[in-house]
Amino acid sequence: MVKHNRLITTIVIIISLNSIYAQSQQEGKHYWIYTPSSEMKDYQITGMENDQLLLNNGSWDVKIPIAEIEHFSLPPRPSGRGQFLGRNLGACGGMCVGFLAGVIVFPKSLGVREEGIDGLRAFIIAGALGGSYYGRKMGGNYLKGDSEVLVDMALWTVDEKKEWIQNNLIY
Repeated sequence: MVKHNRLITTIVIIISLNSIYAQSQQEGKHYWIYTPSSEMKDYQITGMENDQLLLNNGSWDVKIPIAEIEHFSLPPRPSGRGQFLGRNLGACGGMCVGFLAGVIVFPKSLGVREEGIDGLRAFIIAGALGGSYYGRKMGGNYLKGDSEVLVDMALWTVDEKKEWIQNNLIY
């Protein structure tokens, strides 16, 4: 019985540390940039050249005139509700998958003699942990929060926009 209590305590600590680690991760500086004609999502500012802003989305470089920029927003973060629901549903699904895989690997674990029951438990716990991890990621991505508007530049002059971008977004 002592082994199982230690196992449960270890699992609870791992899940708690996983949550703390996920909250401490910071994303790179990506922005949503709005112009009158387009909406550019998840772009990173690489520099400024004359009156144009240099951007990169990971695949290609883009130049846009600073005069056309209306506002900057931060991308929406995964919602807490989505992560919570995803983690719980993922854990339930992972337990089912772990149970089925455990029964396939340890078929005698369903018998009366309890042979292989520890292996079955290990598969169930591993399935629950894996399902909760991936469920949290997927649930947070599907149910996102609102984007945060950093600044509305619709009525600013080009010089004001350049100064603000230089001071606040380009380091």
